[in-house]
Amino acid sequence: MMNKMRNRLASFLLMMLISAFSFYNVDAQEVNDSVAPKKVRHRPKVGVVLCGGGAKGFAEIPILKAIDEAGVPVDYIGGTSIGSIIGSLYAVGYDPDVIEEMVRKQDWNNVIYDRIPLKYLPIEQKINTRKYLATFPITNGKIKLKSSMVDGVYVNMLLSRLMLPADNTHDYRKLPVPFYCIATDVEHATQYEMTKGDLSRSVRASMSIPFLFRPVSLDGKLLIDGGMVNNFPVRNMKERGVDIIIGVDLEDATIPASQIDNSLGLLESLMNLSSLEESLYARSNCDIYIRPNLHGRSMLSFNDFDSIIQFGEEAAKEFYPQFQKLASFLQDMEPYEINRPHVQPVDTLYIVDVQVEGVSKNHEAVVAREFGKDFPKKMTVNEIEDVIVKLRASGHYENMWYDIEQTDKGNVFKLHCEEIAAMSTAVAIHYDNNYGIGALVNFTVKNVLERLNRATLSVDVNIAENPYLKVNFYKHHRDMFRFGVDFSIYSLSLGQYTNKQLTNSYSIQDNKLDIYALLVPNLKNQIRIGAVGDLVHMRDFVGENSITGNYNFYSYLYLNYFFDNLDAVKYARRGWRINMLAKMVFFKGITEDITMAGMDADGIQGSFIGYFDLLKNIPIGRKSALKFELEGGMKLGVAEVPLFYQFFVGGQSKMRYFDNILAFTGLDFTDRIVDHIAVNKIAWQWNFYKSLYSTLHVDYGFMSDTYDSWFNSNSFVMGFGVSLGVDTMIGPVEVSLMGSNINSGLTGFINVGFWF
Repeated sequence: MMNKMRNRLASFLLMMLISAFSFYNVDAQEVNDSVAPKKVRHRPKVGVVLCGGGAKGFAEIPILKAIDEAGVPVDYIGGTSIGSIIGSLYAVGYDPDVIEEMVRKQDWNNVIYDRIPLKYLPIEQKINTRKYLATFPITNGKIKLKSSMVDGVYVNMLLSRLMLPADNTHDYRKLPVPFYCIATDVEHATQYEMTKGDLSRSVRASMSIPFLFRPVSLDGKLLIDGGMVNNFPVRNMKERGVDIIIGVDLEDATIPASQIDNSLGLLESLMNLSSLEESLYARSNCDIYIRPNLHGRSMLSFNDFDSIIQFGEEAAKEFYPQFQKLASFLQDMEPYEINRPHVQPVDTLYIVDVQVEGVSKNHEAVVAREFGKDFPKKMTVNEIEDVIVKLRASGHYENMWYDIEQTDKGNVFKLHCEEIAAMSTAVAIHYDNNYGIGALVNFTVKNVLERLNRATLSVDVNIAENPYLKVNFYKHHRDMFRFGVDFSIYSLSLGQYTNKQLTNSYSIQDNKLDIYALLVPNLKNQIRIGAVGDLVHMRDFVGENSITGNYNFYSYLYLNYFFDNLDAVKYARRGWRINMLAKMVFFKGITEDITMAGMDADGIQGSFIGYFDLLKNIPIGRKSALKFELEGGMKLGVAEVPLFYQFFVGGQSKMRYFDNILAFTGLDFTDRIVDHIAVNKIAWQWNFYKSLYSTLHVDYGFMSDTYDSWFNSNSFVMGFGVSLGVDTMIGPVEVSLMGSNINSGLTGFINVGFWF
C-alpha cells in the first residue's frame, strides 16, 4: 500500500511540473481538457502494454490502429502471449492494417492444431490412412508423456516468417519501437523478461500455452506462456520510466463456473488466477485502461477473428477521442513527428548456404539436401515452408524453426530441428459393425542399426475381436527407392448372408510374408513390386461344402500403382485417388477343363487377378462435394481361384484387412463373394454445420462368379443410403442407414474412429 501511495505521489508531482491540471485518469474514462504549458523541454514517454489472451488478442489490433491514426507516439511496447505477438509485429514496423490482413488470411486451424495437410504426408502414410490417438517417445526403456498436444511447426514457421524484417536485430531496444515480452521460467516459477536474442523464439516462448504448445528452451531456461505469472506486464513498463501507459486488458474479471466446462476453460481460469496480483497492479497503474467487451470469446476462438476484431474496433472508437486529446497535449508540450517504417512481409530470400543444427551429422546432409542444390539462389518463403512441412511429415524430425544470418554475400539459412526419438509407441481405437472393437498398439524403432541409417522397424498389435500382428521393416535407398519386408498374421471371422439369412460363417487365419521394393518419385505416387508367400487357414462352419481346417500355401507376384492427392483422410472435398493392382497367383488346384472331364489332377495352377479403384472428389461451393468412384476387378485364366482370393463385397468399413474386401452401400459385410465386379459409386457430401456431415450414397454395378454372366441383369446390384457423421480428434464417428435391390429391409452401420 505504501509503495502504491509513493508511486501516485511521484506521478502527481511530475504532472504538477508540466501542467496546472492533472492529465491522468486511472480508469481512463476521459482525458482532462486543460491545456498544458508549451515551453517544456521534453514530452513524456508513451508506452503500450498488451495483455495475453489467445485469440482475444485480435481485438488489440484496431486499438493500435486508433492510436496511430490519432497521432500518439509509441515510445515502447510490451506484451505477453498474444500480446507479445501483436506487440512485436508493431515494434518491427508492420502497420496495424497489415497485421489485420495477416490475421484474416491465416489458416488458424493449421497454426494452432499443427494440422499437416495430407498432400505433405509420405505416400505410405496415405495408404495406411490411420490415425493414432497419441504417440509417446521411449527413452532409456521408459515411456514418456509428451509435453504438449502439438509440436508447433506451423506457429514456428509463421513467427519466423513475420520476424524476417528484424532478423538481424538482436537487441529489441533497437527495433523501430523498443519492445519486451514476458515468458514463464518453469524451473523457478518466475517471469522471464526478454529484451534481446532471436525475436521469433522470444515471442514463441511467451505464447507457449501449457499442454497445447511445446515449451521453448532459451538462454538455458525452459519457458512457457508468460500468462502463468504476468499476463499484463504493466509493472515492467513502469520500471522503464515510461510516463504515460496505455494498457489493453483481455482478461475476464471472473469466469462463471458454468463456463468452465472443459480443460480449456479451466486452463484459462487458472492462468487468470495465477497472474492475478500482477493484473490488479496493471489495472490500477494504466493511465488509459482499455478492456474490450469480447462477448464471451475464449482464448482459442481463432476462427472468430472477424467478430473479435469488430469488438476491438468498438473499443477503439470509444477511446479514440482520448487518444486525440493525448496527441494534442503532447504536441503542445513539444512538437514531434512519427517516423515509423511501413514494413511488409518478406516473400523471397537470396540464400547463399543452408545450415542444419540440432541433428546428427548423418541427418544434416539429408535435411540440407531437401532444400536443393546450386546455392546461391533465390527461394520464396512458401518454398522454404513447403520443405519444412515435408520434413516434419516424414516422421523423422520435430521442433523445427529457422532464422537468417545476413552476410556480405547474402543470407545463410539456418534450420533448427531435432530428431524424433528413435523408439516410440502409439495407440488407437476403432469400432464398426463389420470388424467389431479394436485397440491398436504400435512400436516403432527408427535407424534400427547405425549402419542402416533411415531404416525403420514397426510392429502393430491389434487387440480386437479380429486380432492381427504386423511387422514391417523398410530401408530408404537414396531419395526415391525403398525396399522392405512385411510379415503379418491376421485372424478374421465373417458371415455371408442371403436376404438376411446366414449361409456361410468363415474363420480365416492368414500368415503372410511380403518382400517388396518401392519407387516413390514424389509424395503423390508410388509403384510397388513384390513377392508374397501366403499360408492360409480357412474354414466354413455353416455351409454345406464346408472348408476343412487345413492350411493351404499360396504365393503370388504383384505390381501396384497408387496415387493420392486428396485433401483429407475423411470428408475430402477435392483430389484424386488411384489404386491399381495386378496379381499372378500360384496355387495347387484343378483347372476347369479337367473338372468338367471328371478328372482330378494335382499340380501348380496360376491365375491373373486385376483390380482398379478410381476416385474423384469435386467441390461444390464451400460446404459440399460430389464423389465419383469406379471400382472393378476380374480373374483371368482357366484355373479356379481359391475362395480366399475372390472378391468379398459388402459392408461400409474402410479397414480392409485384405485387399480383396470391397465396400458396397446396402450390402452386409462380404454379402457377395465373386470373381468379377464392375461398379460405380456416387456420393454427395454436405458439411452442414461445423464438424457435422451428411452424405447420400448410391452404388450400382455388376458382380458375378462367372465371366459369361458378368453383365447379365441378374448380376446387377444397386445400393443406396444416408450417413450422418462428425469429424473428431479420434476420427470420423458415423451412423448409416442403407438398403439395396437384393435384400429386403434396411441395414445399419456404425463407425467410430479411424481405421487401421
